[in-house]
Amino acid sequence: MERKRVAGRFVRQGLDGDGGVQSGENKGLGGAPKPKHCRTFTRARVAEALPEIVDRFVEEAKKGSIAHAKMLTTLGGLDKTETPEVKKRRGKSPVAKLIEKIMQEPKE
Repeated sequence: MERKRVAGRFVRQGLDGDGGVQSGENKGLGGAPKPKHCRTFTRARVAEALPEIVDRFVEEAKKGSIAHAKMLTTLGGLDKTETPEVKKRRGKSPVAKLIEKIMQEPKE
């Protein structure tokens, strides 16, 4: 039995002898991605469209849209007042509390 190679891979021969492969098929382009690649796909699409999106935001902000101007300042990092402060999730450990207590006591 002779094995057939298509695009560098061995394929099984079907009844018609084509190996079950359709010519011109490209899996990776177009259509929805697999769930594990969804974030990567979305980030790539947004990155491609970002210059156009920013241009539209600038046009609307120039027309007087406060919402668009606010979004541009947030995206550009100009508005630092709205960034939430990082909160610690746990309190200090008993050892840290003891060290702090020792450091605060007056030395004799």
